[in-house]
Amino acid sequence: MAKTTVPREIGTAEAAQINNLIQVFEYFNKATEEFKGAYGKLEKRVAELNVELNQKNKDLLDSLKEVNHLKNYKSSILEEMNAGVICTDAAGKITIFNRSAEEITGIQSNAAIGKFYRELFGSDVPSDKTPMAVLESKRNIRNDEKEIFNQAGHRIPIKFSISLVTGDTSEILGAVEVFEDLTEIRRLQKEIQHARTMAALGEMAANITHEIRNPLGAIGGFAALLERDIAPEDPRQRLVKKIIEGVGRLDKIIGNLLFVSRDIQAQYRNVPVKWVIDDVLEFLVSEIKQTGSAVKIETKFPKQKLEAELDPQLFQQMLIHLLKNAIQAMPEGGTIKLQLQKIHHNSFQIIVSDSGEGMPKEIKEKLYFPFASTRPKGAGLGLAIVRKIVDLHNGSIHFQSSPGKGTTVVLEFPVNR
Repeated sequence: MAKTTVPREIGTAEAAQINNLIQVFEYFNKATEEFKGAYGKLEKRVAELNVELNQKNKDLLDSLKEVNHLKNYKSSILEEMNAGVICTDAAGKITIFNRSAEEITGIQSNAAIGKFYRELFGSDVPSDKTPMAVLESKRNIRNDEKEIFNQAGHRIPIKFSISLVTGDTSEILGAVEVFEDLTEIRRLQKEIQHARTMAALGEMAANITHEIRNPLGAIGGFAALLERDIAPEDPRQRLVKKIIEGVGRLDKIIGNLLFVSRDIQAQYRNVPVKWVIDDVLEFLVSEIKQTGSAVKIETKFPKQKLEAELDPQLFQQMLIHLLKNAIQAMPEGGTIKLQLQKIHHNSFQIIVSDSGEGMPKEIKEKLYFPFASTRPKGAGLGLAIVRKIVDLHNGSIHFQSSPGKGTTVVLEFPVNR
């Protein structure tokens, strides 16, 4: 920058002031140039910081997306697990309740989350098999079993494990329980037990049939000869008749035992289901009239014709056993309701209900096992025969019964095998 000079004609004092002013302007100009340089550098640095900030924002957004992805991934895993998962905080309050937990317990997650575990399941669960017990003892529970009651009040056997949930510094954050429903496994175990029992029974029946029936036939033959030789008015005639009746009853039991234990070749054909049922009802109504029983039978049939592929003789035998059980469950009389209905397009149901005595729990647990009976004189083979005939027709059978409240039997069969 060129140096500014003061004209000679200006006085010394004025010249000094002008020189000072010129120096001020020169300093200002210099400061301005320096400020412009600094401002340029600042703009460049701001631009660099903006680039860095944008990258940080992008990284943060990517990180949030990854966190949300992981969160959704974990949530999806929890929801898709076949096992129930319940998480509680350190105070025992439920924080996670997955879909399988909803299905097993019948409790919706929005009704469970936020409640204390004990508040949700009550005192039915033993206190030493809860997340609170694990939180207190600091000891995990592995592969144990217990029972809970679902929302409908049904007892559910479950297998479970409970573990502590800890943070980065090993502080206890809560507990997680993983459990699975054992109902189907228990049912299959009973099925296996039933199959083993029937196999052993079949082997036994095959071995002893001839050993029993041969002398039984001889007893019956001699009893018949005695009956022929003894005069009708002779008091011994009554005793002989008792022998013959006893032989007949034993022979029937052996026949039923053989039916339950051996392979049966059913003769299937398409028949009207109502026709099969009507024949059974006609026979039983006649028997009820003869015995003077105060039992009434009410029926309900669909308007449309219903045909199914079944063995009519075996099917009628099954219905006779079921209906006779219902009659015997009402010694003082009562009402039997029989309903036939088509469900879906390829199956039908027969529902038989009575107003009788119902069944005690110990009988319900071994319902289809031979020789399980509530009657002192019953052989306990009727329901075993019913179960076999149901299986031969690829059907299912379910009992609903409580002592003093009667029994309802629901039979379901395919229209075509």
